[in-house]
Order: sequence, then structure tokens, then C-alpha cells
Amino acid sequence: MAEITNTPNRVQFASAGAVRRRPSPQVLSPVQLAHRGLVAALAQETPHNIVGAYSDRFDIMERRDHLKTVLAAVTAYAKAIVADTADLAPLGYVADETGYLEDAASEIVAALDNAVDKMLDDQAAA
Repeated sequence: MAEITNTPNRVQFASAGAVRRRPSPQVLSPVQLAHRGLVAALAQETPHNIVGAYSDRFDIMERRDHLKTVLAAVTAYAKAIVADTADLAPLGYVADETGYLEDAASEIVAALDNAVDKMLDDQAAA
């Protein structure tokens, strides 16, 4: 007579539930979303390369547009960080001073616009 063993001839499925379970999606906070937006915006931007010893007005305009995009992304990110921090801090502890950043960005872009205007004026006078 053949010996009977207690070894079943089937696969144990005790861990099958673990294989089928999918992790729940992570909910990103507003700060994490803002950071992803900043990184995505910056990843799409590359500065204009100025060839030669001097820039012309088109080079300056390209750099102006680049900085305008970068500074807008940074400003939006700063606003999101400050707003979220203010929401989570005790009332009145965090002041939103991001307007200064907007003003600075505007002044930087305006300086480049002024350089283009001066180049055009000098060209017209020549």
C-alpha cells in the first residue's frame, strides 16, 4: 500500500489578497502641487543663448520673456507656500508679503524692456 502524506498538491493563496490590493492614491497637499507646478514650469524653460560678444534687442527680448516666465512661476509658488502656511498657522502670524516679489519681478522685466527701448532709440538716432 502507498504511503499517504499530508502535503497538499495545491498552491497556498494566503498572500493573494496582498498581491491584488492596490495602494490608495496619495492626495497631494496644495504645497506639493505648487512645487510640482514650479518644477514643471522650470523644466520647460531654457534661457536664450546669446551668440557673439554682444546681444541685440532680440536677445534681450528672449531673455526678458524667459525671466518673466520663470519669475511668474516662482511668484506663484511663493504665494502658494505663504497662503498654505498662513492657513495652518495661528491667525495673523504669517503676513503675505509676496507682493514685493511681484514688484521685483516687474521691475526686472521693465529694466529689460527699457534696454530694448534704448537700443531702438539709439538705432533711430544713428
